[in-house]
Amino acid sequence: MSIRKSTILILSFLAVILAGCAPNAPHDNSLDPMSPNYKTTGALTGRVLTLGTPYSGIQNALVVIQQNGSAELTASDGSFSFANAPAGLITILVTKASYLNDTIQVTVPLGGSYDAEIHIDALPQISNAQVVTSKIDQWWPGPVYSALVTANVTDPDGFLDVDTVYVQVDSLTFGMNPSAANKNYQVTIDATQLPNQDLQWLVGRQLNVFAIDRSKGIGESPNFYVSRIIESEPVPTYPTSLDTTTASPRFDWNPPPVSFNYTYQLQVVRIDAGTQTVVWSQPGLNSSYVSYNYPGVLPTGTYFWTAAIIDAYGNASRSKEASFVVP
Repeated sequence: MSIRKSTILILSFLAVILAGCAPNAPHDNSLDPMSPNYKTTGALTGRVLTLGTPYSGIQNALVVIQQNGSAELTASDGSFSFANAPAGLITILVTKASYLNDTIQVTVPLGGSYDAEIHIDALPQISNAQVVTSKIDQWWPGPVYSALVTANVTDPDGFLDVDTVYVQVDSLTFGMNPSAANKNYQVTIDATQLPNQDLQWLVGRQLNVFAIDRSKGIGESPNFYVSRIIESEPVPTYPTSLDTTTASPRFDWNPPPVSFNYTYQLQVVRIDAGTQTVVWSQPGLNSSYVSYNYPGVLPTGTYFWTAAIIDAYGNASRSKEASFVVP
């Protein structure tokens, strides 16, 4: 045997002996895979907040770690905490009624902590969605039928977060526009926009208002329906057909043949070179009325007046124009 091989064998033998005599190295570090204290987790904390400013915490939002199914509801300030979240890249799902679900991915450090700030989108809220119908009789070109759809639309993230509002009936949709004075959205649907150009097509059909915000969250109203289309209207009997009257005329009419409760609305319109200007309107007259005295003094000129009935739901039917002259 060569000297070199003998030296290697001796050194190897000594290494084995020394290894057997050496004490075991400690494994108490939680980051040491050999340690009984070894952890594969970290801490995850955070808050669920509104999308719109000023940011505020959202209570009772459900926060779920998808990797292990751990779940927790947020506190009153929107905070949540997981002491043993899986370390590494994880996916967090946040859900709450009336909010758009959201998912984010974060990296939790092994044995460390991560603090998350999650903003979720509040869905638009729709209330008081309704439809009322109107028949306006006229000498030319004939009766005009329409339906007015209105709804109150709000958004916890701010009114400007609302992007689109529309009403849907069957496969038809009609865009709704906001009122300048409040958060009310509305659209007038003419009978000519409906199948067969007939407002009766709406009867019995379900209507819904939808609101979409800038994050594409969608709010939907409960179902609502047309309550009534009034075909009958009052019939003016005096003055009519350019009758000459006093400056404070008395208006007479025949009531409509209907059995439901209603009130009257009278209106006087002045005609100047083809221009029509409403000079007086009196709503809310009891259905027992069949005449009414104009409460003021009309200047000399040509006028017409109309009488309409309005039921408890707001549906209306108006008479033809009855003209008169104040000399």
